[in-house]
Amino acid sequence: MPRRMSADELLETSPFRGDLSEELTARPARAKLPRLTLFLAAGVVLVAGMLIGIQAQKIFGAADDRTAMIGQLMAGRGGQLGQLGQAGAQPARQGTVGTVKLVDGAKVYVEGADGTTTVVTTGDGTEVRISKEGKLSDLKPGASVVVQGERDADRNVAATSVTEGGGVPRMRANQ
Repeated sequence: MPRRMSADELLETSPFRGDLSEELTARPARAKLPRLTLFLAAGVVLVAGMLIGIQAQKIFGAADDRTAMIGQLMAGRGGQLGQLGQAGAQPARQGTVGTVKLVDGAKVYVEGADGTTTVVTTGDGTEVRISKEGKLSDLKPGASVVVQGERDADRNVAATSVTEGGGVPRMRANQ
C-alpha cells in the first residue's frame, strides 16, 4: 500500500507528470506598435507642447513683449493710437506707446519698441494714470506707458493722457 503523505508534502508535489515551471515562466512574444501609431502619438505630443507653450507665453509673457506687440500694432496703423479709419466716425487721435526712459519736469521721454525716443510734453490738462489717478512724478524709468495726444511736425506728442502699464486710457467726454 502506498505511503500516505502529509499535507505539506502534498502541496510541494505536483499531481501531473512533467515539469510545468518552465512553461509558466516563459513569456509570449510582445507585439510591436505599428509605425503609424508611433508617428501619430509623437504628433499629438508635439501639438500639445506647442499649445501649452503658447498659453504660457500669453499668461506669463514679459512686459517688454507686450510693449513690443503694441508697438508693432501701432506701426501697422501709422503710429496713431485710436484711429478708426472711418469717415466721420471720430477725429484721429495720435499718441505713442513705449517705455519711460526719463521724466524731466513736464516732459517724459518714451522709448518705442523700435528704439526711437519720443518727447512727450504734458500740461495741466494731462491725465496721468498709474493703476489709479496719479501725477507725472509717479512715472518711473522702465515703466510701460500709453500716451494719447497730438503729434507735432517733429513727431513729439502733446499729451492729453498718460497711462502706465500699457493699458488703454479711458476716454473723457469732452474730447
